[in-house]
Amino acid sequence: MIATMERKSSQPAARRTGLRIATHCGMDPEVRAALAALESLARDGRVAVAGTFMPDPGVSARLAALGIHEQVEEPDFFRYRQVVIPYAGLSPTDRKRWSEAEIPLVDLSSAHVRRAQVALGLLRMEGAQPLVIGRHGDPETLALAATNPGTKIIQDTTDTARLLFSPAFGVVCQTTLSPRKVAWLLAQLRMRYRDATVTFLDTTAPSMKTRGQALEEMLDWCDAVVVVGQPGESTCEALTESADRRGRPAVVTPDADSFDPAALANARRVALTAGGFATDAAIRAVHQLLKNSSSTAPTRIPIA
Repeated sequence: MIATMERKSSQPAARRTGLRIATHCGMDPEVRAALAALESLARDGRVAVAGTFMPDPGVSARLAALGIHEQVEEPDFFRYRQVVIPYAGLSPTDRKRWSEAEIPLVDLSSAHVRRAQVALGLLRMEGAQPLVIGRHGDPETLALAATNPGTKIIQDTTDTARLLFSPAFGVVCQTTLSPRKVAWLLAQLRMRYRDATVTFLDTTAPSMKTRGQALEEMLDWCDAVVVVGQPGESTCEALTESADRRGRPAVVTPDADSFDPAALANARRVALTAGGFATDAAIRAVHQLLKNSSSTAPTRIPIA
């Protein structure tokens, strides 16, 4: 008789038994529309971006391939047919100066950022000390803070402690910051200055919440998380914070070439998501790499 017994193949046994991708990850419709608009401008001649258009190396590589130059300084604007305002926005002072100098500006900044700038201006008109909950070096936070003289940036509780008392604080937030972090810093501000009136206008982009919720739905299932995007970028940090809070290790990678599957050697179930500026090509490449890196499971081989 021929007996059937279980024996491992010559390949190593699989440690990973599952891979899921978040239902909402990567770029939202507004980001896609802004990128498509910039790409279309490249057909009309030389295009410059007054800064980095979006904080993702995949986006920068895509623009460079189209001949679009980023990080162009003001003295070199005359070399270009059109100068694009980055997605993170621009300070009103620079915008006004360049418009008066008849620089051919194309505004592709986020509508959420522009609304936050208007909201902060209204709060200041009401007599409040303007505050921005955000990151000190982030171009978007800097563009928001430059909206009104005297605006302070709140990145952590140290910044809160350094504030001078004001009878009223008017607060907005960086649109790409973790909603949970914004809520925590706002609570700290209100706790420290209980005698002050704190008016907060939530300017978080809606996609931050949907992207985070999509990851939250997978955290009970997975052992580890892979985030496609630029390490240190705020939307990627928001996703890693969610994973860390639930005890799930998270790896952030800008592309498949930078990712080492060995980082997930002990993970049996992996959740894949992406920051708000990761390209579809990068997400697909990392997804394929994760599928290909799974070892072969034990096979059943007939033995005489």
